[in-house]
Amino acid sequence: MTILEIYIAYLLALVPAIVILIYVYNKDLFPENKRDVVIAFLLGASIVLPLDFLIPIVEEANDSFFIGIGNVFFMEFFRAALLEETLKFMVLFYFASKLTNFNEPMDAIVFGVAASVGYAAHENLGYVFHPDFAEYGAFNIAFDRAFSAIPLHALCGATMGLFFGLALFYDKQRNRNLFLSLFLPVVIHGSYNFFWSLNVGIAAYILLIFLLIKSSAIMETLQMDQSLRKVEDIEQVTTIKDIEIFTNVFYIGILIIVAAITLEVFFQ
Repeated sequence: MTILEIYIAYLLALVPAIVILIYVYNKDLFPENKRDVVIAFLLGASIVLPLDFLIPIVEEANDSFFIGIGNVFFMEFFRAALLEETLKFMVLFYFASKLTNFNEPMDAIVFGVAASVGYAAHENLGYVFHPDFAEYGAFNIAFDRAFSAIPLHALCGATMGLFFGLALFYDKQRNRNLFLSLFLPVVIHGSYNFFWSLNVGIAAYILLIFLLIKSSAIMETLQMDQSLRKVEDIEQVTTIKDIEIFTNVFYIGILIIVAAITLEVFFQ
């Protein structure tokens, strides 16, 4: 690759994550401090440091105890999804929630997305410039991931932020919502990876479309709530049907687990 091609590849790898973050940031009618959002983005990217330490340990345990489809399932749901989403959650919990202007559900979504796409941007660079994928071409990899892995991480961050915000700013079912703020992104992320591992990418895209529709509707609801408070200076009036999201994604996770067990038992 020439120097110009390298710079273009860098841009193609980073721009989708930045565009998504700017879009979500602009959805917030009471925008956060840009410096804080950038820090969350960089902290999200920095989770690769503990991941580099944890992943070899997890992979060794996986190879020691699991074979076949069980090995794939463990890799996608635990090695990838659980480790990555837990570290993103820590950015939201230990950094974002401590900020003085972190005071409404939309803030949690913005910071959840910032941490997630920060990691996605760094991960994207790794794939685009990894020698093992050179045959596919840096531009092709960057283009494909702009419509798959990057939105996946953003949607996981939005889901995490939504339930984290519900846990912090609503009185009902706080512990349940805090649990869901980590559990659901793990299920979504793990399911997405598992679908690709089984060569059923169409299912992964269906999952992304489903989550995009749900997330867009929720963002509109939260934005409407912000508009009312901005104009009329009233209390929060948002009512989000989070149980519907939980039910659908929960069932997806259960079906995948059952399918993994079935494949392991009957086809290995």
